Amino acid sequence: MTSSKSRRRRALIALLVLIGLLLVAIAALDNRVPASSPKSGHGDDQPKSGNTAIPVTVSAKGGMSRGGKPYFVKGAGGEVHLEQLAKRGANSIRTWSTGNLQATLDKAASLDLTVSAGIWLESESSWFSYSNPAHCARQLERVKAEVLGFRNHPALLAWGIGNESEGDGTNTAYWKQLDKLAVMVKEIDPAHPTFTAVAGLNPEKAKGLNAHAPNLDYLGINTYGAIFSLHKLLEDLGWTRPWMLTEWGPRGFWEQPKNKSGAPIEQTSSEKAEMIGRGYDKLMSKNGSCLGSYVFVWGWKFEATATWFGLLTHDGKTTETIDVLQEKWSGRKPTNRAPGIQRIKGLPAGLIAPNTSFVVQSAASDPEADTLTWKWAVLPERLTAHHTKKAPMPAEANGAIVSATGNRAEVKAPSKPGGYRLYLWVDDGKGHAATANVPFTVR
Repeated sequence: MTSSKSRRRRALIALLVLIGLLLVAIAALDNRVPASSPKSGHGDDQPKSGNTAIPVTVSAKGGMSRGGKPYFVKGAGGEVHLEQLAKRGANSIRTWSTGNLQATLDKAASLDLTVSAGIWLESESSWFSYSNPAHCARQLERVKAEVLGFRNHPALLAWGIGNESEGDGTNTAYWKQLDKLAVMVKEIDPAHPTFTAVAGLNPEKAKGLNAHAPNLDYLGINTYGAIFSLHKLLEDLGWTRPWMLTEWGPRGFWEQPKNKSGAPIEQTSSEKAEMIGRGYDKLMSKNGSCLGSYVFVWGWKFEATATWFGLLTHDGKTTETIDVLQEKWSGRKPTNRAPGIQRIKGLPAGLIAPNTSFVVQSAASDPEADTLTWKWAVLPERLTAHHTKKAPMPAEANGAIVSATGNRAEVKAPSKPGGYRLYLWVDDGKGHAATANVPFTVR
């Protein structure tokens, strides 16, 4: 009898232990990050303290609102130098993928900036087709995981589903899958709107968007030299949905005149600042369907040249365009501004024989009469595609600058035939710079 009671007691204890283990396991499952989510801590159904999404809404007539208040985007594309961006009066940044999104969101939140988070989509190619259900299913699961990973972050403003992945706009399968992605994102994250960014808008793209992707909340338009005719284009297309200028800046290297060797002629930093100031005044309105803009690019990037798109130089100095944007964004001028610069003159016309010497000059001035330092350099020409991985600063051609005194320099063409570019950086000693360059060919 005693033995029987002992066995029952041991069985009861074992049962209680088993129940306890099950309860622990259930609690662990309830608190875990979903298996498909990045290890960010923001994928839980119940957001952690301080990680509560701020709802964002969009309408064609009412524009964008965030947390119930009107929100007009005054932003730039990029994830670096964010303290300077906030100080200049911007309120938002745009990314092209979620690769560094956790750190970017956290940094943005600390500076009262929001983030339009890009989700990279494949373009139609030999390894990916929007007519292939398996390809689309895998991509959908990836997109879902990325959204689940960050949907509750308070700095998140919107989801950018794809950047210039639409091709010429005639791929119906692409637009249909894009709409499926927009629907899925809205189901798991109703607090944030969705958009896609197209490489310019044309009739084919407008037709595809309106016919097959009605669930996108707004359209992102990437455009450069065509910014001054964008309003007319939208009117001609009968576009009535909300839109945002998601990528813009100086004239692109594919839009600029070229020298006899086919090298694009870049605007000076002063010419870029003047163009961007006029473009902002023409395009940006806090009324109507325009939701704001992201200028390209906040930081430095070697694309076509060492100075084409970067609003900062390779060594972190700000250019005149940033001063213009500060006034547009905040209504106040900087207390100390970047110098202005003129084009480089004196380069021989046509091809230049190896080891040929010539004298060039430019002119620059500083609004506060700060002392200017002039830096001349010859770099090998290295055009890059529009969306290549980050390229490093090329090494200078040795011996190409024979002598330099302020705004004048004696240049010796390299002995090796090829394409080169003569650069000039003018530094005011206060963290600001002006840039100019001119291409030439040695043959």
